[in-house]
Amino acid sequence: MLLITGLLIGFPIGGRAADTLPAASEVTRRIIERAQAVARAEQGPQYTYKKRSLAERLDVAGLVLTSEEKIYLVTLIADVPFNRLVKIKGRELSGDELRREEAREERFRQKFLSADAKKSAARKEGWVTPELLARFQFEVKERVILSNRPTLVLTFRPKEGNLPSATFQDKLLSGLTGRLWIDEGDAGTARLAVSLGEPVSLGWFGLLGSLNQFDLSLERQRMPDGVWVNVKQVVLLQCRKLTAAMRFRLTEECSGFRKEDVNRRASSTNP
Repeated sequence: MLLITGLLIGFPIGGRAADTLPAASEVTRRIIERAQAVARAEQGPQYTYKKRSLAERLDVAGLVLTSEEKIYLVTLIADVPFNRLVKIKGRELSGDELRREEAREERFRQKFLSADAKKSAARKEGWVTPELLARFQFEVKERVILSNRPTLVLTFRPKEGNLPSATFQDKLLSGLTGRLWIDEGDAGTARLAVSLGEPVSLGWFGLLGSLNQFDLSLERQRMPDGVWVNVKQVVLLQCRKLTAAMRFRLTEECSGFRKEDVNRRASSTNP
């Protein structure tokens, strides 16, 4: 038994090196590289799908006061997702609603098809940038298995020091903490959980109101071709406007993913 124990200590089965967690800086570097590669891809595989949106107004106990369900068909215009409204509370759109939706789609189409080179280049930088991640302190906590794939769990919190605070967005980002589930194979984001640590004031000393609670959870799915898609997102907001307190919950669920034909998409966007 002593001999066996000594052998196991000297030559651990499976190897401890395989269980070593990577540095947070290495993981965030791969996240940025993936985001930039996806944003700059000229004709990468993309999907159309159905999205169910449920907006609820809650009381202080979390009970639903009012709710509105909408169904969207998410399509691609100039490689940008467009949410085309098709149903409200289970009914088809009226004639007036359909015309307003068609006008909204046309404005969206003109905006992105006629975008100048500078705006087009900005879209290709990706939503995850070095400047964004530089605001936070990351730590790799563990490795788990999600959908049969090794996944790294990271926590993040705002860095200490003088962070930008000129805009509401700056103030919001400076108060966010949470967790990221990052696919170890391709650095795709599988899950996200974010919370606001402290209220964010609006207006002079918060006289106009404040955002008191912001909780976001996001679940994503990896398609067979490696594309990651959002499948469920829940946002819980509690805010104050002047003296009135309001609480909302927005739930979005996506289904029916269908790969878009790249050639058909290209021909539809070129005159």
